[in-house]
Amino acid sequence: MCVYNGEAHLRAALESILEQTFTDFEFVIVDDGSTDSSWQMLTEYSREDSRITLIRNQENIGLTKSLNKGLKLAEGEYIARQDADDVSFPERFEKQVAFLDRHSEVVLVSCDIERINAEGCPIGKFQRGCEPELVFWYLLFYNRLAGHSQVVFRRESVMNIDGYCENYRYSQDYELWCRLVETGKILILPKVLLQQRFHSQRVSAAKKLEQREYTLAQVKHNIQKLVGEEISLEEAEDLMGFWIGHWRSQCFPDSRKAQALDSRLKQIRQSFTECIKDSVYYNLSDSEISNRLDTTIGQQFLYWIQAPLTRQHGAIAKLRVSLTALAWKPWGIPHSWLIGLGKSALSISRSLAKKISQTIPLILHFKQACFGK
Repeated sequence: MCVYNGEAHLRAALESILEQTFTDFEFVIVDDGSTDSSWQMLTEYSREDSRITLIRNQENIGLTKSLNKGLKLAEGEYIARQDADDVSFPERFEKQVAFLDRHSEVVLVSCDIERINAEGCPIGKFQRGCEPELVFWYLLFYNRLAGHSQVVFRRESVMNIDGYCENYRYSQDYELWCRLVETGKILILPKVLLQQRFHSQRVSAAKKLEQREYTLAQVKHNIQKLVGEEISLEEAEDLMGFWIGHWRSQCFPDSRKAQALDSRLKQIRQSFTECIKDSVYYNLSDSEISNRLDTTIGQQFLYWIQAPLTRQHGAIAKLRVSLTALAWKPWGIPHSWLIGLGKSALSISRSLAKKISQTIPLILHFKQACFGK
């Protein structure tokens, strides 16, 4: 755990680790030059629990360098990560360690995540569990793991690829996963084992634009490395938006870009199939890989079709995307159109209800002005 001015949520984070049902661990904590009461709090806990090892940076050096500092000092076979504002469920270590013990081909195990607000109230879930080969595929385009706090990985595997890249001030976790997945499987357990706290001071909120720049740079690097040719940052952004679009519909490209995406995705799929086929970690035939990817890509086009009709996502645009999707997953198109029309009808009815609710007070005011009570 790395800590920098984390006093607001630090106690809950520390206690969630110290109360794990799996108890055979060392708790390495790097304080990155905190100026609040974090260091005093950490010292207090270290006196009460001998498993805690404290390191204090004399000046703030940033998360990435602090993580590498902790990695070099840690002695365990596995490394579990958690940020200083998140909360692990008591059985998290027990389940993840047992999984790594049973599966030597897995270099990192993650899990699903429950989102909580600053006060600790649940506000949603990240359910990212899927087949390991699809985790590899998704990592080309975005951080499928959805966080950093919930992972456990093999220390030796990460040290063999030189740890975190210190050129990445943000999104250092995503960059590491993209290298690590080439050395073994990454698996996401379909079980919530961590609460990820969302608040205004969290890096993903406070440094959103900078973090996005690092993420896009990584996506661009991933695709270029796989297909062996240069792509633009704009295209990298379109590809990332395509894959995160089913929960952020505004990220979906318009129909003019659908053909370009379709062409690029076919190229990426072909290169990825060759990559998986040559890997010793995946025992899948070409047809099995292609079928899974076709279904996965097709589903993303269907999510676009399912969005409500708008000026940007009109019926003609949806028809064009439907033709593109036809080659990937044709059996889902009629159903997706029905969902999209249903959402459109709901959106229209809500808009009418809002207009009516705004109009009635005006009518009553006009009536009173003209005729009195």
